[in-house]
Amino acid sequence: MTRLPFDPDRVRGGEAKAPKTAKGAPLTVSQVAEMINQALVEALPRKVRVVGEISNLSRRGHWYFSLKDEGAVLKCVAWASKAGKFGFDARDGLSVVASGSIQHYGPQGQTQLYVDSLAPVGAGALELRFRALCEELRALGYFDVDRKREVPHFPRRVAIITSAKGAALADVLDTMAQRCKAVEILIVDVRVQGAAAAGEIAAALRHLAHHHASLRLDAVLLTRGGGSIEDLWAFNERVVADALFNFPIPTVAAIGHETDTTIAELVADLRCATPTQAAMRLAPDGRELLVQIDQSGRRLGTHLQHRLRYARQQCAALAGQLPRPREIIAAARRDLASLRQSLDQGAASRLRGHSGDLHRLALRLGLLRPDRVVLERGRRLGVAGFRLHAAAHEHLAASAARLDRAHATLRSLDPRRVLQRGYSITRLVDGRVVRRVAETPPGTRLLTSVSDGAIASEVTGADAALASPKPQTPSLKPLRPAPRRRRGPQPNQMELFESDR
Repeated sequence: MTRLPFDPDRVRGGEAKAPKTAKGAPLTVSQVAEMINQALVEALPRKVRVVGEISNLSRRGHWYFSLKDEGAVLKCVAWASKAGKFGFDARDGLSVVASGSIQHYGPQGQTQLYVDSLAPVGAGALELRFRALCEELRALGYFDVDRKREVPHFPRRVAIITSAKGAALADVLDTMAQRCKAVEILIVDVRVQGAAAAGEIAAALRHLAHHHASLRLDAVLLTRGGGSIEDLWAFNERVVADALFNFPIPTVAAIGHETDTTIAELVADLRCATPTQAAMRLAPDGRELLVQIDQSGRRLGTHLQHRLRYARQQCAALAGQLPRPREIIAAARRDLASLRQSLDQGAASRLRGHSGDLHRLALRLGLLRPDRVVLERGRRLGVAGFRLHAAAHEHLAASAARLDRAHATLRSLDPRRVLQRGYSITRLVDGRVVRRVAETPPGTRLLTSVSDGAIASEVTGADAALASPKPQTPSLKPLRPAPRRRRGPQPNQMELFESDR
């Protein structure tokens, strides 16, 4: 069923259906409230849009507030299911557009607007997002003037981040070329509008920040032409603000027209109203520079002339205070002649003294005659050498004689010579020499050494009484008398006989 269009005459004509009551009977309050609500529903459109300022906002799940202007106040209600979809932070004093239906609420006797949607006046949600991000970044110090760097007056190379197809780039290039062609330009082509624009701009800023030293950049210009707030929104994103805040060299931002303001411009070191103004700030005016150079040259020449004139005056004043140079030179010459005479006299005196010393030393040297001293000492050295040679030869001869005597004595004591005369040496198996019969019980194995070998035997019996008498050891007298001094103990005769070598 379609609703009829709004007809004001129906409201004034009183054609709304009234509840059935007895003729002349009074109406109840509920009946009147129902009549008012029915009249509102039938007389007004189903949805109305109301512009007003929020006041007395109360958010307790449901939103209760009033919309007011200069002449009236309208009560409003937004249920929690609707209020959760508004998408912005409503507050008292904010101008909004409310959409909904008007009904009369009988229990409280109020005519209210039941709000289905609510939006700020103007840019709406984007404007609120802009303000919220501005407050957040301002609290973090992104907009502080103290952190902003000064843009160089004579940059050597400037990077321009913008769309290569935009009119803003053409304006910047023309302006900089007219002002100063010495400034080198590096163009970084990015999108400046759309969903992907903010990411590309931030990526370009991070790349230039990382390579600014190798690229020899002195400043960066971020720019684009004018447009709506939606067109410029890429420059209001947090990612772009962070990239500008962390950029290591000065940044200039010129976004849109003079009346447009973006977060990127607030964070940059310098904000310019238009791209042309930014180009004029970055590129110095060449003609003006030439004029300044000419003026500086003239001022420098004038200053040098004044300095030279003053220096001449100072020299003239000092010359009047000093004595005449010829008198100074004459006095210096007299002092020099006196010093030269004193020097000559002193040198002659020292020379005479050294000549006398040299004569006395020559006389002493003649008395000493070094050649004679050397000849006499050579003769003494020859005699001493001859005596040393004779003493050494005599000592060697005596040592050889003592060695011969020791060798003869050793040969006379050699056990092998004793064995060659018919003697033998009997040992046990463990190498001990047998000296008594008691040491060889029956069964003992013996080893008897003779002059040409050894004989192995085994004891079957022994009788000490039957043993032959101990032969007397012949006395071995040395052929020559023993030396008067012996070093160390003399060898034992039995030990010599015990040797089997």
